[in-house]
Amino acid sequence: MASRWLIAALLLCGPAGLGAQNGPSGQQVAFSVALKTDGQPADDHGPFNTDTVLVFKRVVTNVGGGYDVNTGVFTAPVKGLYFVTFTAAAGSEGGLNAAVIKDGVNMFAIYDSQNKFSSATNGMALQLDVGDKLWVTLWANQRIFDQSRLSTFSGFLISPLP
Repeated sequence: MASRWLIAALLLCGPAGLGAQNGPSGQQVAFSVALKTDGQPADDHGPFNTDTVLVFKRVVTNVGGGYDVNTGVFTAPVKGLYFVTFTAAAGSEGGLNAAVIKDGVNMFAIYDSQNKFSSATNGMALQLDVGDKLWVTLWANQRIFDQSRLSTFSGFLISPLP
């Protein structure tokens, strides 16, 4: 139960609410992106025959410039402890299964088979070195739905590390 409150505090207050440190030279790092831009219609993304890197097109926050809207990849500009979260809505036929990947390794995933228009969220504190890359992979034959920022990928620097 305590971990749920910590996650809620992180999501509501952000790193400033926890007295987070700036990176080197006072650099702050945070990104928050949604799958579709505001002008795109609500619908499913997928399914695809192969595992697919999701490119989140609606950039809400990109402090530090680590998120690349062309590739869907966040590259850590500062070595540190980051909090990363991924939330997604299942598509019109259900079958949501996707993961946050760090340099090719599955860090955590979400799974939802409750049928259409349900959702799932997961998050984790991750230690990242400068240049480490994070992205979201939608596994083959799965769908993700977005409408007005239902499916999001976010992270922020909690504290730099030496």
